[in-house]
Parts: sequence; structure tokens; C-alpha cells
Amino acid sequence: MKKTLKIHFLGIGGISQSAIALIFKSQGHFVSGSDRTRNEQVIALEKKGVEVCVNGVSEHIKDADLIIVSAAISEDDRELMVARSLDKKIISRAEALGRLASTYKHVISVAGSHGKTTTTAMLAQIFMCANKNPTIHVGGNVGFLGGNVHVGAKEFFITEACEYVDSFLHLKSDVSVILNIQSDHLDYFKTFDNLNKSFGKFASHTKPGGLIVYLGDDNNANKHYKERSISFSMAGKGIVIAKNIKEYEKGKYKFDLYALNQKLCKIKLGAYGEHNINNALAAICVALNYGIDLEIIKQALYQFSGVKRRFEDYGTKKGVKLIHDYAHHPTEIKATITLAKRVTTGRLFIVFQPHTYSRTRLLLEEFKKCFDEAFEILVYKVYPAREEPSAGINERELARQISLYGKNAFSFDDYLEMLSYLQSKLLEGDTVLILGAGDIESFASFAKTNL
Repeated sequence: MKKTLKIHFLGIGGISQSAIALIFKSQGHFVSGSDRTRNEQVIALEKKGVEVCVNGVSEHIKDADLIIVSAAISEDDRELMVARSLDKKIISRAEALGRLASTYKHVISVAGSHGKTTTTAMLAQIFMCANKNPTIHVGGNVGFLGGNVHVGAKEFFITEACEYVDSFLHLKSDVSVILNIQSDHLDYFKTFDNLNKSFGKFASHTKPGGLIVYLGDDNNANKHYKERSISFSMAGKGIVIAKNIKEYEKGKYKFDLYALNQKLCKIKLGAYGEHNINNALAAICVALNYGIDLEIIKQALYQFSGVKRRFEDYGTKKGVKLIHDYAHHPTEIKATITLAKRVTTGRLFIVFQPHTYSRTRLLLEEFKKCFDEAFEILVYKVYPAREEPSAGINERELARQISLYGKNAFSFDDYLEMLSYLQSKLLEGDTVLILGAGDIESFASFAKTNL
């Protein structure tokens, strides 16, 4: 690369693209971008001096030395075709992240089907509390970071490692974390075996002398380790384990931390959810590898309250509690509903937006069964992301299938109609849990104001 570049990002409003753009900008490169909408990330970029073209063709493409393309950009995208016609150098977001990571002394990459964002954020909190000043790339907005990125020193780079389209294979890590491996992104991987093999490749890309941290309970994850590895577990199947797990207040947990059968200390988590124990154990393994003091780890994990859109409390209006969560995979949905039932009373209404047609179709059996504890399920129109509508599956069909499984499920394609339905049904003491990784967040904000 030249010392300074003009870099243009297609799909710069993506949670990862926007963070990468700001890190490149901090290194002295001229950064511009484009996106279909002026979302929260685009607004944040513009405030930091990044020029963004919304729903058009940017003039910056002509002078760009490098075009970085999000996986959400289609092959027939107008700007992408212009860049190709100008014979511009074009790389993927994943390749750009790999290049960026390679400029840091220690790279810590967090992979897994679930929990990547939260675990990355936990690590960020621990390393910041330990005054390590890491550079952080995280797939969510984190309160103490003031966003989804922190530009720190050049020693530590902490990043999420997404498996979609084998993105994480561009990373060469000093520490590779595998939180869990479950069926997802089968539109790309086709079979679970292919997905599992990709996680194995990710593990094999760990640098010589590096460390693999993996979930000992996961029969898939525990196949992917090399000579230097450490396992964690809530069920005693690891080197670092949680014992005597107790709920110290509704939805929040504490436990005794053991390593090699020796008790180290007590840990109390500030974030809601029993599933966060495994995320914390993974973060603890990484922190201990770098010699961070246990007292700092304890303090950081208690201070860590979570990530935006991860069981985010939107408050109570007219006696009805409103919570929003990013969950969009059946396993995540089930865990989030279980947590909601622990911390609330009254009936639980679910508003769920399926994320992509392919995931909805390929995991339909699991989706039918993951809403057991809900009183009613309102299925909002599918968020397509990178996909075109798929024959045979949509919000109406998913609601029908859930109903056939014995639950009250209804489909909606209009905010006002869905809100009106909720208003007609809700009683004081009820809870509305809004789930999804797409634009359903805007309905959560709408409901907060108008419920």
C-alpha cells in the first residue's frame, strides 16, 4: 500500500464497514463511502468528517486508489459496476479487515455462531480497564466505547471474526476464539459439515505459538484446536470452568472461577443472561493469556452492562415493558425469551423480524419451536439483507408454521397495523420483546414513543 490512500467504501453504513473506515481514517488515509440509507452509522461517520453519498454514485470513485466492498453489495450494484469500468482495485470488507489486523502486534479474533459481539465487547472492557489501550472492531454499538470502534495503540487489535462467506479466513490471529458452532449461513455453506470445516480452517490460521480458546461443551468446536489451546465450560468440560453458578438478581449471574481444578476467584456479571457466562469465560481465558490481573478482570466484567440491541431495555409505558434484542437465530431467540421470562411478569408478546429468506427457510423447523414460552408472536416482514424474495417462505408462512405448532402467531407488513394490534391486546404488566437483526430496531423506537 502507498503511504496514504484514497479509500472508498461501498456499504459504508454497515456495522463492520463503518468501523474499518474510521480505523483507516485514523491512519491518515482519505476515506469516503456510500450507502443506500443514512442510518445511525452513516450519521456518526459524517460527524467525524467522512463524506458519504446516499443512494447515488459517489464522485469519489473516480479518484479512489482502493474500493472496499461489503458482502451486502450485489454484483449489479451501480457503483460497483462504475468502479470496475474504471479498472479500480477492489477488495472485500473481509480482506480489508485482514490487512488492517496484520499491522498490529497482537491480533485477538472472536468467532462463533453466537456471542461474538458481546464477547468482543467484554474483552474490550477488560483490556481498557487494564490500560492496554487496544484498537477494537466490534459488530455493535457499545456504551463505554461510544460506538462500534476504538482506535488505540498498535499493540492489540481485538476484532469479531464473522464466518459468513468465509470472511474470518482473512485473519491471522495470535489468539483465535471459537465460542460455539451451530447451523447458520447455509445459503453460503450449504451443509453444516462445510460450516464446521471452515471453523477448522479459521483455527488453523492461528499464528505459530498462538492460542486457540474454544468451548469444551461443544462437540464441534472442540475438534478444532492445535497444540496450544485452552477450553472453557459451564459444565465442567474445560480447563477454565464456572462452578456454583447462582442468580444474584433476576437474570444476572455470579459463579466461582476455576482453572485446572483450582479456584481462582468469584465472578459477578453485570450483563443479563446465563448465556453470558460462557462469553465471560472465553474473555477470561484471553485476558489471563496476556497476564491481566484477576482483580481487573472481575471489575471489568461487573462493570460491563452489555451492547446496544442486546436485551436493551426501552423502558415502561402505560405499565407495559419494552425490550429489544438482536436475536435472529433460533438458539439466540430461545435464550432471549428464557431471559425475558426470568426478569418480567405478565404475558410475553414477541415481535420478530426474520433475517433473510434463506435462513428462515433452512432453519424453519427450529424457528417453529423456539417461541414456546411466548404468549403471542407477531411476525414482521422478512428483512432481506442481500437477498431477493424467496418463493414459498415469507412472514405469513412463518407465522402459519408457528401456529401449526400450537402457538398464537400473526404476520404483519405495516408498523401502524402491528402497533394498533398490540395496543388492543396489551394489559398492564405485559412485556413486548422485539427481536431481529434488521431494521426492526426502528419499530422498537416507534413503539417506545407511540405504545
